[in-house]
Amino acid sequence: MHTVQLLLKPTTYERAEIERRFHAVSHIHNVCVKRMRKQIALLLKDEEYRNWRTEYGSLSKIEKPSKAEKERKKALASDMNTRRTELGLSKSELEKYIKVCGARYKKLLSSQQVQAEAGNVWKGVEDYLFSNGKQLHFKKFRDFRTIGGKSNINGICYDTETRQIQWLGLQMQCYLPKKASDREYVLQSLDHKISYCMIKRQMFPNGWRYHIILVLKDDAPQKLEHGYGDMGIDPGVSTMACTADTGCVLEELAPETDRYDRQIQKILQKMERSRRKSNPNKYNENGTIKKNDPSRWKNSKNYSRLLRRLQILYRKRSQYILTSHRTLCNRLIQMADRIRMERMTYKALQKRSKKTERQEKLSEVKKKDGSIVMIRKFKKKKRFGRSINRRAPSLFLTELERKITTAGGTYEEVKTETFKASQYDHSTDECTKIPLKQRTKMIDGHEVQRDLYSGFLIKNADDSLEHPDREKCKKEFLKFIEMHDKLIEDMKRSGISMKQCFGF
Repeated sequence: MHTVQLLLKPTTYERAEIERRFHAVSHIHNVCVKRMRKQIALLLKDEEYRNWRTEYGSLSKIEKPSKAEKERKKALASDMNTRRTELGLSKSELEKYIKVCGARYKKLLSSQQVQAEAGNVWKGVEDYLFSNGKQLHFKKFRDFRTIGGKSNINGICYDTETRQIQWLGLQMQCYLPKKASDREYVLQSLDHKISYCMIKRQMFPNGWRYHIILVLKDDAPQKLEHGYGDMGIDPGVSTMACTADTGCVLEELAPETDRYDRQIQKILQKMERSRRKSNPNKYNENGTIKKNDPSRWKNSKNYSRLLRRLQILYRKRSQYILTSHRTLCNRLIQMADRIRMERMTYKALQKRSKKTERQEKLSEVKKKDGSIVMIRKFKKKKRFGRSINRRAPSLFLTELERKITTAGGTYEEVKTETFKASQYDHSTDECTKIPLKQRTKMIDGHEVQRDLYSGFLIKNADDSLEHPDREKCKKEFLKFIEMHDKLIEDMKRSGISMKQCFGF
């Protein structure tokens, strides 16, 4: 499946009507959240259910369970599922519950659109019950961006002949892109069958701008031809190091994100000052917020203007990151048709460390009386959460996999636990752990950038994708050194530098 986005130019009346429908969606969403939070609270008060869950967790930790333990675990899962269904904690029960509320908006939203929003809430319930979700949250009206659907015959219906949408009394024209290549791509996509449609809104300086998102079956038309050969990629938090048969690539992900982050930070500071000035009664003398103050927050006109600017910046930032990632993906796909990647779990890297530890080295600390003492400071608990937020490396890997498979290439992942790309040395056939701050290493008398060398090893993985193919590495190492040295020399000549990641 793939999507196509077309512009809508609604009149003043149509714009107001669309906003009414977004208000209806926001109300339905929050009613669903309220219902699910209430039922979850009842479920967690059930002592029998809590005992079942504790026992199920204990059985799940057993590495080699017996037949009786497997049967007991299966019985517990069935009992817990029955109890959740009795309390209305299932997707079908939620859709039945919200059907009454949806009837109130039958002139604004179709039944399938109401069900689609209930499905969005249910995803959050599943994360809370079965994954690592913390809490179900209510959403403000301004946070809603799309109104979904389930088919092209209920709710929002797109007519391919007239290029118009029909939506419960609204009839709006859809406009093709002005650029010739984009227009041709859209027309080719519209030959496929439409699965369903969505309305999307984005904040611009002149207000909300609306688009229709067409979700189409089959793969997207091909605009890009892949290259030939193998490529190994060592994914990092802020960079991607790639080694192919024809060259090496060492790129910083979304390098211009800092420009948007600085503007966002300034606006957030202005908004905080404006809010404190408009609501002095909501703060304590020490500047902290009063937790038990029931009065409503007052937002000035300046605060509302700043909020709109903030929404615009967030849109520009996310669009820039996506465009930057797709440009780099296209460049890599033109170099190879078989891409191998080291599996990365970015969700684990963004979490703060739970351990409280001290540094090994002693540091000088000056006390209030002027005396100096030597102590071992605490290690920082932060990891890579901020960098992951700014660079979106997981989005890059998702886009790369989608693009290479659609183009007819292959995407493979080596087994990180056994491969040990950052530790292995093919010249000695040994694994040596090196500190993260050390960005280069000596291999067979040559100084190499560690990420590019890891990409070289991943490219030359064996058929099982568990270990590097040492003989193949020996055969292609000198060619890699030539490409490696040429890339580093060109980057230094062009002034491209990122000391903490590249090593120069």
